[in-house]
Parts: sequence; structure tokens; C-alpha cells
Amino acid sequence: MKRILLFFAAFAVISLSSCRDNKKDNPEPANPAEEFEAPQTIQTQEYIEGRISDIYNYAFTTEMDDADKKFFTPDFYDLQEKVMKKQSEGDEFYIDHDHWVMGQDCQNPSFEFVKAEEINPHSAKAYVNVKAFDDQEKPTLVRLTLKYDGDDWQIDDIEEEYEGVFYSHRKMYDEALAK
Repeated sequence: MKRILLFFAAFAVISLSSCRDNKKDNPEPANPAEEFEAPQTIQTQEYIEGRISDIYNYAFTTEMDDADKKFFTPDFYDLQEKVMKKQSEGDEFYIDHDHWVMGQDCQNPSFEFVKAEEINPHSAKAYVNVKAFDDQEKPTLVRLTLKYDGDDWQIDDIEEEYEGVFYSHRKMYDEALAK
């Protein structure tokens, strides 16, 4: 009987120590406000280009809200939802176009990855040219703020360029909620 108890005690100690070692390899932030660190293998221009391509291909073939839930950080998604709720309850329009195509309607939308920059373990910027229509003469340049969330890069802000200036959706949403 003592051998069985000794065996279970040893098993418990080994199990607990292996769990502790696993936490060292895959640390989770103790505080939700802390940031995860992206593995170096995904802190590359090539990886981010593939990720952005996957995001836009998905967004162009599904419902906008489905893509938003899947690819926005929870904070950015919740902020957008609050603004949409406020918009539905009032007379003002804060969100008046599809942020995936930068237009109200689209026909054969397309995108072209331009570049990624400011890549670090927590965040990156990605630039995409977007066309809502296949015959659109000039694409809209979009700057995406990406945040690593412990699983992959997620969108934490969308900024569209207009006359050489980028306009942040996050800032517009914050201002709408402040009114």
C-alpha cells in the first residue's frame, strides 16, 4: 500500500513540474493588459503578407461581421460594436461604409499587399491597396495596425488614406462614443 501511495505522490510531483516547464515555454500574460510576444518566425514581411492575404480573402468571401469577429482584436471589435449599437439607436452615422473595401458597395473587390513595417514582438503595421470595384482607377491605401494576441496577428485599427492623411477608425469610434 505504501508503494502505491509513493507511486501516486511521485506521479503528482512529475506532473506538476512538467506543467510548470510548459508554462515557461508558452508564457501567458499574468495581466490581460500585458502583451503577448509573437514568435520570431511570424515577425517577417513574408508571414505578415500571407496573414493579410488570408484575412482579405476571407473578408471578401464572407459576411463582414464574421471577418471582423475572426480578425479584429477583441478590444477593437467591442469598440466597433458599441459604435454600431449607438448608431442604431440614434440619427447619426458613424460607420457608413465597409471597412474591408472602403466603400458602400462593391463589385469584384480586390486588394494588393504593399508592405509591412514597424514589426516587433507585439505589433506591426501593414499597408494594403484596396479596390471596391474592378474598374476603380485608383485604389485606397489602407494602413492596418496589427497586434499579436497569443495566437496570430489581429487587426487593432484600420486607417484609410485620404488626400495623403490617414484616418483612424479607432479614433473615429472613440470620438463617436465620447459624444
